[in-house]
Formats: sequence, C-alpha cells, structure tokens
Amino acid sequence: MASVGRTRSDQRLRLLLWFGRVFHGVTLATALAIGALLALLTGFLVWAAWPSIVEFGPHFLTISEWNGTTNVFGAAPAIVGTLVTSLLALLFAVPISLGVAIFLSELAPRWLRQPLVYVVDLSAAVPSVVYGFWAFIVLVPIMKSTVEPALGSITGGRFPFGPTTGLDVFTATIVLTVMTIPTISALSREALRAVPRINRESAWGLGATRWESTRMAVLGPARPGIAAAVMLGLGRAIGEAIAVAMVIGNIYILPGTLFSPGATLGSWIVNSYSELGPGLQSDALLELALILLAITVIINVVARLVLWRLADREAGDAGPTRPWPWQRTHSGAGAGSVNSATPGKVEGATVPTAWRTRTVERGHRRILRRRAMYGAVLAVTAFCVVLAVAPLASVVLTAVQNGGSAVVRPSFYTSDPSLGCNPALGACSYGGIGPEIQGTLIILGIGLLIAVPVGVLAGIYLAEYGRGRLGRAISFLADVMSGVPTIILGVFVFALFLYFDHYSALSAIAAGVGLGVLMIPIISRASEEALRSVPSGVREAALALGFPKYRVTVRVVLGTAKTALVTGVLLAASRAVGDTAIVLLTAGFSSTGFTGLNQQTATIPVFIFQNFGSPYPNLREDAWGAALVLLAIMLLISLVTRLAVRSPTDRAEGI
Repeated sequence: MASVGRTRSDQRLRLLLWFGRVFHGVTLATALAIGALLALLTGFLVWAAWPSIVEFGPHFLTISEWNGTTNVFGAAPAIVGTLVTSLLALLFAVPISLGVAIFLSELAPRWLRQPLVYVVDLSAAVPSVVYGFWAFIVLVPIMKSTVEPALGSITGGRFPFGPTTGLDVFTATIVLTVMTIPTISALSREALRAVPRINRESAWGLGATRWESTRMAVLGPARPGIAAAVMLGLGRAIGEAIAVAMVIGNIYILPGTLFSPGATLGSWIVNSYSELGPGLQSDALLELALILLAITVIINVVARLVLWRLADREAGDAGPTRPWPWQRTHSGAGAGSVNSATPGKVEGATVPTAWRTRTVERGHRRILRRRAMYGAVLAVTAFCVVLAVAPLASVVLTAVQNGGSAVVRPSFYTSDPSLGCNPALGACSYGGIGPEIQGTLIILGIGLLIAVPVGVLAGIYLAEYGRGRLGRAISFLADVMSGVPTIILGVFVFALFLYFDHYSALSAIAAGVGLGVLMIPIISRASEEALRSVPSGVREAALALGFPKYRVTVRVVLGTAKTALVTGVLLAASRAVGDTAIVLLTAGFSSTGFTGLNQQTATIPVFIFQNFGSPYPNLREDAWGAALVLLAIMLLISLVTRLAVRSPTDRAEGI
C-alpha cells in the first residue's frame, strides 16, 4: 500500500510539473507572439508595397504627384504636410503642456489638483473623430473669419500666410496641438512627480519658493522624462489621421503657405483607402503606410528608451545608471557634494550660507521680486491649464447643444438611421444609431475575445517568468507597438484580409481582429503592471504551502490583481470603442442591423465620420448625438478606472 501511495504521489508530482511546463510554454509563446507582431506588421507592409518600392525607388520620397492615370506616385506632399503640421503643433503644445504639468505637479493646491488631473487626462480619451467633428463645426469658421485674416494682415497676405480657407494646414496644426497637449502634459507631470520629494524639501529649507524649488531642484532631474514625453507627443501628432483628414483640405500638393490646403501621410491614406486593391496605386499607398510606420516607430523607440532609463534610475535597486554620453561626471566628490552641472544642486555646506547672505543683503526688494515672479508663474501656468481644458469644455458643450435633443429620445438607441432631410422644409422622421451601437458592441466583443487571453497570458509571462533580457525586450516591443498609429493597423488588417480572404476584407470579423491587435499590447502591459504590483509575500506564502508556481499564479496572483486587470481591460476597450481609423478601413459601411461576421457592419465612429459634413441637419444632429454617446462612454470608463486604481505617486501623496 505504501508503494502504491508513493507511485500515485509521484504521478501527481510529474503531472503538476508537466502542467507547469505547459503553462510556462504557453505564456512564453504568447509573449513572443506579441514581440513578433511588430516584425510581422513591418514585414507584411514591405512585402505588400514591394512593387512600388521597386518601381519608384528612393525617388518616391521626392515625387510630388499622385496620378492614377499616369501611374506616377510620390510621397513628398504627404511627408512635408506631416512634418509641418506635427512640428508646428509641437511648437505650440510643449510650452502649454509644461505649464500644465508644473501647475498640477508643483503649484496647485491638493484639493484642486486631482479634479484637474482627471479633466486633463479625460481630454486624451476623446476620440479623434469627435475632435475632428468639433474642429470642422467650431474651429474652422473661427479660423476662417477671425484668426487667419488677423495673422495674414501681419505680412500683407504674403508668406508664411496667404489667402484664408479654414480647411488648411494651420487649422490641422491647431487640432493636433489640442490633441497632443494632454499626452505631453500627463507624461511630463509624471516625470516631475517622480523626482524625490527630498529635492523639493531641501530647496524649501533654504527659503526657496515653490517655483524656485521647481526650477532648481525638479526640472533638472525630470528633463529626460520631459524629453521622452515630447517625443511621444510628436509620435502622437505624426500618427493622427482622422481628425487631420477632416480639416486639412485633402489636396495632394506641397503647401506653399500655412493657409494652404494639403495632406499628411495619415490623412491621405484615410481619403484613398477605397483604392486599396490590385495595382500600383494600392502598392504606393501601402508604401505611404510603411513610411509612416517607420517614422513613428523610430520616435517611439527613442522615447521608450529614455523612459526606461529614467525608470531604472528611479528604482535605484540595481545601482547607479550610466550617464548619457554628453553628460560630464565628477569624480572625487565627497558625500556632501553633488554634480555642479545639475540645476538646484549645491556642493558643500558653504553655498546655503552664501545664498542666505546674499538674500539678506538685497533686502526687501528682492523678496518682493521673488513673490512677484512666483505670482506670475502661478498665473501663467494656471492659464495653461485653462487653455488645455477649454477644448474639452467646448467639445462637450457643442455636443450637448447639437446632439442633446437626439440622445434624450429612447428610439435614438434602437432605430435605424434616417434619410437626410431638412426640418425647415417639412416634416423629418427621427432616426437613430441602433445598428451602429449593435455593430460597435459586436466588433468590440470580437476584439476582446482575441486581446484579453493573449494580453493576460503575455502579461503573466512578463511579470512571473520574464525577468531577464527576453522579458524586457518583449515588454519594450509591446510599448512600441502600443504607439503604432491605428491607421497603420487598419491598413495592415485590411490588406491581410484582402490578400487571403478577399470577401471578408470589409466585415465585422476584420474590424474585430483590428481592434484586437490594437488592444493586445495595452492589455499586456496593464496585466504586467497589475501582477507586478502584487506583493512578493503573497506568492511566497502560497509557495510555502506546497502549491506549484502555475497554480499560485492562476489562483492567488491573478485573484489578488483582478481589480487592476479589469481596469486594464476597460482602458483597452475605451481606446478601441472610440477608434475610427481601424473600423473605417475594415468594418465598411452599413445602415442596417448586423447580418453576419463576414458582412459590412455599422459602427458609431464611422457613422460620425460619414455625416460630419452632411448638408442635412437631421443627420448632423444624429451624428452629434452619436458623439455625445461616445463621450459618455469615455467619461464613465475614465471615472471607473480613476476610482479603481491610483498611481503610486497618488498613493504616496495621499490623493
């Protein structure tokens, strides 16, 4: 009997070991698949665009024509339009974003900080199609009638300004500015708050004001994080397609002035996606997508490397990090000295005394100047916050004014869209977005069915097994993949289905796959961070009871982190439900209810994009109602995630 018991025990042990190896292998394979996703995306686009690459060679970058009749295609106008709008948007957005970050991180009272942080972060969640709709209705008339004529009068209508149209490069620049401010300000704020509090307290102990402590002791250490935030903001601006396509004019020419219509890489793909198919023009369009992918990936790789190095410095567990090549190091400094090249850092004990002496000698006038400077900085940064949240307030107000009467009708959520008509000329039947809601939920469900298991399994590997170089590399690639423009993902999925399943290229299944690809890296990184937040003592206690590692991970770790996991899934879903580029290229158009997975499907973002410039008031009203529904969804998800999970810096500061 004893031998039989030992045999069963050995069999059970071997079975548990086998289950553990299988579980580890499955999570590893899933994580490797995410790491290979970027390579697959790049390789497929190169293969699909190869005829155009061979035909035009490097001259494709300089040709300024897009002529389907003569089969001559080039990327010069799109590249120039992309760079001009993105760099100008960065020029406008960076000062405002830094002002927002400094105010919310250093100057705002605690009771005001958290609501403002929530509002600014909510601005980043507004779908691009809603921003484009708002810009087309509100911003374009203002630019055409007021802003552009005033700027044009400065140079007498000459370069860099010109005749005003409203739908031009400058309007697209302002829209990109509005959309990049939340991204840059949020990341810059986190970089500022990551600076140890002792830096600030040291400056305060020397009598510095809050602004002086920020300037001397915070901005210097936070500089790499701010630089990474700016680069990620640039990647966000370069990759934006839908909002730009709605306001830039979409004429494929080299813009001669800022008030000239033009095109960007993303906007031209949006306006030409219907031409995807066999032929050189389709290959050239895919080469445009490849160029856009290369630019954004390079920017994201550099920015993520900076952020990773900053995270290593903050951790402090692995010792000091290596300095940048352009930073000077000082050897032989004593324990009480700090690098003199770092702003706000002092050497020895004589500097505080000298600083106090100079302050006392200069007397009351210097104190007044310092108070005035602090007040001026406080006013300027507070004004930056107003500039950052004003577009969101205008978007919500405009949506309520134009779509409020639609969303209060119960039939709006179940009825089919109505035909276009003008209520001033007669009775108009009320329409709705019933098919659009149904189609959006179906493709979102398909995307979640793909993304949740893949993302969670990859997150498990990265958090529980991937502590070495391979895990860090996969995690890094997931970060880079999350920054790929969604228009590229839409082109990739559409072209993939077009080559291998032509009849499903525009269908619910294609759109679901596209949204799944979008959500996979987001859920993967969220799952990794959620599992890493579980205390190691929880794992050790379960392992001490004799449970195998895979059961500890599945039963204990996942159970402990379930709230954070659900939050990560909600964040990914909020990103997917408002995305327009992917569903525009893959879901197709439909005004009826769901008819099959391989059939074209109606969606809310595409409905808005279709009707934003409609001449019929009833369709515009329904489009604004759909935009208001999207905003309500984003608001609800943001509120839930904000209440469920707080960042480590929030918890440390007790807010």
